[in-house]
Amino acid sequence: MDVRAVLVMLAVLMPLLQASGQTVNINLNIGGSTGGRGTADKSQDADKVAELLKQGAELFPDTSQLETQLLDMTDTGQNMLITLLLEQNKVMQERDKEMQQQMQKMQEQIKDLTLDHCITKKTCCNKTLTCPSGYERFCEKHDMCYKFSTDSKNYTNARSDCQVAGGHLVMPKDQATNDFLNKRVKANYGIHFSPSVWIGLTDEVTRGTWVWEDGTKLGWENWVQGSPDPNNHVINCAVLRVNNSEWIDFDCSSTFYYVCEVKATAAP
Repeated sequence: MDVRAVLVMLAVLMPLLQASGQTVNINLNIGGSTGGRGTADKSQDADKVAELLKQGAELFPDTSQLETQLLDMTDTGQNMLITLLLEQNKVMQERDKEMQQQMQKMQEQIKDLTLDHCITKKTCCNKTLTCPSGYERFCEKHDMCYKFSTDSKNYTNARSDCQVAGGHLVMPKDQATNDFLNKRVKANYGIHFSPSVWIGLTDEVTRGTWVWEDGTKLGWENWVQGSPDPNNHVINCAVLRVNNSEWIDFDCSSTFYYVCEVKATAAP
């Protein structure tokens, strides 16, 4: 190996060795054996060594600085990678949110299409059953028939009108029936013409205990937030609000359109 290269390497290694507390001893033999050489020659060689060491030190003046720069570069690279990963994660979260919104929208569309199909496709209903004139069927509850009133009445009179026909005010005891009623009310009356319709639910007998017209206790419920009001002793009847398909307690003397339901009978 060239002497200059060796000395340069030593110039790099010496500060590191000295920093670790190690003693550095250098025994150089330049140009083969030193036998027969004078003191002047040896002094000249020493000067050359010193010069080469100086040059090596100038090439690598501060190895600790180089180490710091390397560490800084490593930290910078890691920070850039972390930033990139965070940005990618944010994009993925936004895409996931959009997909969930699209999925929810599609589910609502499927729900509406299914309901429309069930209302319009008569073959989906059991043809062995029939409804009285003026009533329509909901295929998911094929044994029930529904009639939408043509005038508004208070709760008592609406109830009586349904009872005369052998039925009672409608009882949406599940989400599917509630959605069906809300959709048909919009189609029959329009959201602006009749914002609410009576349903067969009241706590007239025992305040705070809501029961259906057939005497069964309330199970599934769809009250609007804040209803029923436990502190109001006047509003003891319930209506279905068309704008949000939720229920609200109301004064029974108020007048609304209403929906009657009766059992389907065997077809002749």
